[in-house]
Amino acid sequence: MYSLRKGLLVVLAICLFLPLSQAEDPVYRVDGLPENSHFTTGTSYELILTASNYSAISAVNITVTNGTLSETTEFTADVHQLVLSSSNDGWTFNWQAPEESFELGEGEAELSIIFEDQDGGIWSSYNSVLRPPEIDSHDEPGVPQWALSMAWTGASLTVILTVIGAIVLRRDRLT
Repeated sequence: MYSLRKGLLVVLAICLFLPLSQAEDPVYRVDGLPENSHFTTGTSYELILTASNYSAISAVNITVTNGTLSETTEFTADVHQLVLSSSNDGWTFNWQAPEESFELGEGEAELSIIFEDQDGGIWSSYNSVLRPPEIDSHDEPGVPQWALSMAWTGASLTVILTVIGAIVLRRDRLT
């Protein structure tokens, strides 16, 4: 009985100290990304970064392979990297999606955010692939009109000939 009580006290002590060791893990949040990771061409997105321990972060290094980055809503062409200094309440920056449209499988933008710690190392990092708008199918049917007409004609003839054949064969049996 005494050993059971002692074991329960040890488990309770471990449970009390366990959350303290996990609380120091680097936790961050990125808000403002396009829904479903599909951007709209020419649209500006305001991205907001928050972190669990601002005092541990000395800078935030942001890069994008397609589009333009800016700290404000005013954009300069072809800015693919931003370095934001330390902050006590998070970071805000803007990303303008490319204005040109792309062929299927082209135009992805790779977004990379690196939180640098006070020692010059990496506190945490985030990578995402932002895809171009989904390609909508054209209003035209996938099958040409002449093929549809031919199919309906063939189906109609098959039904008519089947009915005629059934009548002829049934007539032979009745006589």
